Amino acid sequence: MKNIINNVITEFINETRQDYLRWKRKNVTLRGIKELGKHNEVYGSFGKGLYTVPLSNKAMAKTYGDVYFLVNAIPKKPYVVQGINAAEMLRQGLVDKFCKKNGKDYDPRYFDANTTMEKEMQDNGYDGLIIKGREMVNYNPPEDVLYFENERQLENYYNSRVGSLN
Repeated sequence: MKNIINNVITEFINETRQDYLRWKRKNVTLRGIKELGKHNEVYGSFGKGLYTVPLSNKAMAKTYGDVYFLVNAIPKKPYVVQGINAAEMLRQGLVDKFCKKNGKDYDPRYFDANTTMEKEMQDNGYDGLIIKGREMVNYNPPEDVLYFENERQLENYYNSRVGSLN
């Protein structure tokens, strides 16, 4: 009888852990922060917004400061590209389209003086950009983005708020 109870408890713990890890992969990103509550004063190449990295890219996050886990930072309707070159080509395409629409030849300075990448992306129906495996930017991050200093805090949040809903 004791073995049956132990097996049931172990199975429940393993299932709960797997549920947490699935949720984490789907909903959590990382961000390097110099000082919590202040901007890093580093502006990304792909417009203003909340920049984060996937869980697999902790090294990149660490270059910007202490690494935090973020929940609710992933854009809901992002434009997704496969690499930094594709993201650069997207930017160039936005510049070209904007310049043509305004009767100008391709001119990144004209683009930067008259619009922004985040505005043009949003005008095209996207709330962010995801560069797979590298980074993402959310142009309109919600006010309820949550920051966690460590895995224990993140797990506690999951267990008290998210796991209980499942």
